Amino acid sequence: MAATAAFAAPAIVERQVASETLSLEQADSAVGRNQILAANGGNASFAFDFKNPPSGALVSSAAGNLTIANAQTAPFLVDIDSSLAIVEVAPCGLVLPHLHPRADEFIIVTEGEFFTQFVAETGAVLVTNTLKKWQSTLYPKGSIHVQYNPTCEPASFVAAFNSNDPGVSFVATSFLSLEDQLVVASLGGDSVVAGADLETIRQHLPAPVAVGVKECLKQCKIQPYAKRSLKEVFGK
Repeated sequence: MAATAAFAAPAIVERQVASETLSLEQADSAVGRNQILAANGGNASFAFDFKNPPSGALVSSAAGNLTIANAQTAPFLVDIDSSLAIVEVAPCGLVLPHLHPRADEFIIVTEGEFFTQFVAETGAVLVTNTLKKWQSTLYPKGSIHVQYNPTCEPASFVAAFNSNDPGVSFVATSFLSLEDQLVVASLGGDSVVAGADLETIRQHLPAPVAVGVKECLKQCKIQPYAKRSLKEVFGK
């Protein structure tokens, strides 16, 4: 994931939380939001426990864990330009190339290391770094970026966004959702890829967070998993 995650709204939001969020969004002032939160849950309404998160904030799979505090899972963030995620990635785990259309992402590695790349826009320099514990980097809003755990040990990072709804778009999935002839033309035409091949490619796209970098798997003696997915977090 993920990733990398840490990246978008959770797939499941309890009806009660959704109702509270709607009330907060309709409040006419910060004082009004403060009073709604206090009335619904007292002091606890202003705190978020990443070790014991509310329903919908945590997604776990063989690929790792993603826990996110945003307007849906932490209502005190409604109307606040901020959200925060903790992403744990399994050995050889790869958060596939993606972008966030509504936020910059600032990450800090809290365990292990990550090989990371981003490109801000066409013509910009490709930025590559290997980040170790307590090192950080920023992915500008809309930039395509990727995080890869190249080690045989679990790794994790914290991601901060300057939006409570950063959104996420996985590059390959989004691109291949376009009309076939437009995709083929963008890849250089029929001499490069045939339209008949596109559905096969679509069906074999990996999940947003996947373990499948061959050299790493071999080195760590890991068998590929049929499903190592955090796609519940990232959406369809």
